[in-house]
Amino acid sequence: MIQAHFVRSNRARLSESVQLQLFQLPRRRELLLRHLGPAPQRVLDAGCATGYVAALLHRLGHDVTGVELNPAMAAQARAHGVRVLEHDLEEPLPLPDECMDAAHVCEVIEHLFDTEGFLREIHRLLVPGGLLILSTPNLNSLANRIRVLCGRPLPMWGAFPDDRHGTHVRVLNKAKIVELLDRTGFQVVGLEGINLSRLGKLMDRAPCWSEMLLVRAERV
Repeated sequence: MIQAHFVRSNRARLSESVQLQLFQLPRRRELLLRHLGPAPQRVLDAGCATGYVAALLHRLGHDVTGVELNPAMAAQARAHGVRVLEHDLEEPLPLPDECMDAAHVCEVIEHLFDTEGFLREIHRLLVPGGLLILSTPNLNSLANRIRVLCGRPLPMWGAFPDDRHGTHVRVLNKAKIVELLDRTGFQVVGLEGINLSRLGKLMDRAPCWSEMLLVRAERV
């Protein structure tokens, strides 16, 4: 699959420092830990990369299964003590129904072609009422609106594989992610913005204008 090859090669180029920056995205870990419940919880970390989040959960006593397409990243995650399944998230996961209490799906869904199929698979794996923590770049961020007004391209749509964010095959805004989750059997119970710049942090409570969307949902 060409798309999978581009995602694999792009993720392989992510440096350890970039992985650490993703791990430190504001409020993502805190939201997950606050709503996860006492250990041990069975947690799926879809697109676990080198395993920063999965390793943190593992150290806290949770039963974590990471999923990662890139073999080098999967090996690093295993070195952190994480159980990792090397698998393409475009395909059904070889796991039984209702085997997970929670799923961590951050900076992943924008790389997938079949977003609806992927979320239906997450729904299948979660127990009723199971927790989903999801984050993704926001198409309608203030920065993107300014880019459009100035006639500039959006960075998440690359014309070439080497373009910045060139492997983003889906872009979502607040309305679309809520619709997508509703169609796949989830109820959104919390949605907020993530902004990395000092100016952007003023818009954390305005998801429609934020750089990224952070969503908490439950399996209906």
